[in-house]
Amino acid sequence: MSEKLLHKDNDSMAVLESMFTTFYPVLAAYCNKYIKDEEAVRDIIQDIFLNVWENRHKVDFSIPLHSYLLKLAHNRCMNYLQRLKIEKHYLQNAAMQLLDMEMQYDHLFDQLVANALEEQIERIVERLPEQCCTIFRKSRFEGMSHQEIAQDMNISVRTVETQIYRALKVLKKEVFSER
Repeated sequence: MSEKLLHKDNDSMAVLESMFTTFYPVLAAYCNKYIKDEEAVRDIIQDIFLNVWENRHKVDFSIPLHSYLLKLAHNRCMNYLQRLKIEKHYLQNAAMQLLDMEMQYDHLFDQLVANALEEQIERIVERLPEQCCTIFRKSRFEGMSHQEIAQDMNISVRTVETQIYRALKVLKKEVFSER
């Protein structure tokens, strides 16, 4: 049958249609064992027939056409699966890179927000009355206890607590009013 169908002098489309009708179901069943995507299977089989038809003058007639087509189908299926594996690998790498970039962006954004908030707090603290500003800086920026501040500035612990309370009240009011 192969010599009759693909004889180099036979250029009839009827021959191609006959070959397609005869072998398509067998090739589809074979390809479906490996590939579960019907559209991909159809594309592979159409590509096989197109390739065989375009190269019909080079076909080795010592191999039965059925075996030749199955071998082509096998090779095309393996190539398709390998391509899918490579695409999946690239997609995974791209997703990881995107996630990494997103995390870097989030970190950068958080850092910018923190810096802006820090600058805003610094501006507000600078506008506090001198004693309140000094006490707040010693407490929050230098990590001194209320007792240590009271001793250092020769004032009562209660005064330290009151000044810190006032500073926090101003900060809360101004930070949240600007947002």
